Amino acid sequence: MHPIYLGWQVDWPVFIKTPLSADGKSWGRGEHFNWLERGVDADKVAMLYGSGYLHHNRELEVQAKVGDRLSEMNGAQLKTLVNLINTEVKKRTSSTNEFENKRCKQSTLDDKQRGLIRRFLVGNKWITEDFYTMRDTILGE
Repeated sequence: MHPIYLGWQVDWPVFIKTPLSADGKSWGRGEHFNWLERGVDADKVAMLYGSGYLHHNRELEVQAKVGDRLSEMNGAQLKTLVNLINTEVKKRTSSTNEFENKRCKQSTLDDKQRGLIRRFLVGNKWITEDFYTMRDTILGE
């Protein structure tokens, strides 16, 4: 469950909590509100979230197969993902020192590893498309 005190997280998927009409469509409870793809202003989404019409929901993320989907991966899958990410980083760096500074860090703790991957993705937007391909391959999609 998403802690209320965190509020709306712009990079997390949101789902309809209370049915509404927005962007020329009627939305039902539990639907993924893909506001970014639809070009809905972030301020409007924040207002809908604050008013209780939208919420974050990890279970619905898994069902709808949206978000980073790292919570669906076990330790071995996370390790494979980090290795694939770092292989791509190694291709794009020119020295060992540069690679060490830019690589995705590793942890044996699954939750910590998810956090390290998320932190890496936030700081390295250039790998986003490759990440989705790697992630989907690992999850068998």
